[in-house]
Amino acid sequence: MFICDKIRVMKEKIIRLSFTTVVLLIIILLFTIADHFIHELENAWGVPDYYFRNKIPFGFLWGLVGLLLVRKFQNIWIKALVVAGVITITLQVRYFLEGYTLDFVLLFLFIHFAILYVLLVPMFIILRKYT
Repeated sequence: MFICDKIRVMKEKIIRLSFTTVVLLIIILLFTIADHFIHELENAWGVPDYYFRNKIPFGFLWGLVGLLLVRKFQNIWIKALVVAGVITITLQVRYFLEGYTLDFVLLFLFIHFAILYVLLVPMFIILRKYT
């Protein structure tokens, strides 16, 4: 019976982790789509196609780091704030190092943060309800 309980608990953890990673990936995809539309609004905001392809794995991996940082937090607003901050800051540092201007990087720091925060709050509500 003891081994069966351990297996059941391990199975539940794997299912929760899988669900969380799938939801995070969906959030990053929605973020990338929204960001694509924002970049299309102004010619000066144009970026090459690889900008969006790289955003998905990079944002997802940093999102996992953010989720690890907020595991013990209870407040979904704080969780969303921290995870959005981790993803946004690391993305913008990368873009700055790639040669984007500081004005561009700072503008999109706020835009990316706003998009992510708006998407992450519902994600944490969903995760609280289903995990």
